[in-house]
Amino acid sequence: MSDIKYSPQPYFIIDRDYQILAFSDRSAETFNISRNFIELVDWESKEKWDTLFGKANCRAEGELIMKTKESPYALLDIRINWNEDEGHLICLEKDHRLAELESIVEKHRLRLAETNLELLEKKEQVEKTLFEIKNLSCPFIKLTKTAALVPLFGNLDDDLIRQNEDRVLLKSQDGGYEEILFDFNGVGDFTNEGVETFVMLIKELQIMGLSPSIIGIKPNHAFYLNSSNSKLEVPFLNSLSKAFKKSL
Repeated sequence: MSDIKYSPQPYFIIDRDYQILAFSDRSAETFNISRNFIELVDWESKEKWDTLFGKANCRAEGELIMKTKESPYALLDIRINWNEDEGHLICLEKDHRLAELESIVEKHRLRLAETNLELLEKKEQVEKTLFEIKNLSCPFIKLTKTAALVPLFGNLDDDLIRQNEDRVLLKSQDGGYEEILFDFNGVGDFTNEGVETFVMLIKELQIMGLSPSIIGIKPNHAFYLNSSNSKLEVPFLNSLSKAFKKSL
């Protein structure tokens, strides 16, 4: 158990009652350690914990909102592997700020939509903020003279792509790029409409003579892409570092 002390990520060993048996130094830096791991999980995510991990006998993984020293609402990837009655669990913090803010603003927008006209000004302000978040969720970053990176954040829906596609196409063309790398590491859920709109964006880039690639595809992402009406004919790369070496 002492070997986990030096794990570079928050690492726990728990029993079947989720009591913490051991933890890494990084865990102590990230969390206010309790006796039971469930006490570190936000109360709204405890039902999700039961669904994802409650009946797991071997491996399981998923996202949970957890209480860290820096934030009471931190989004983390949780991965657990059971060895008999001991669960080896690692917590990977995500770049969640945009997704978290988008979720809060969206809930606020829905509440305002049900109120009276006196709140119209605030509703419009929220809509503007949500629009700005979508813009921030699809930045266009120059990597080299011929390659650019487009990291996507939040949910891949129709609004995200349509709001940013003209800017991506214009910058791709005006910058004289040859390769456009789409990074999916920050993407959460997909919608069918979002996938179809993204596929059309890829095809437009290919018609312009550019070579799009996709980085960081997860299994749930692959399901949506494979079930799309229009198939993607682009390279899928494991990591940004490999893509960057390739572009060089």
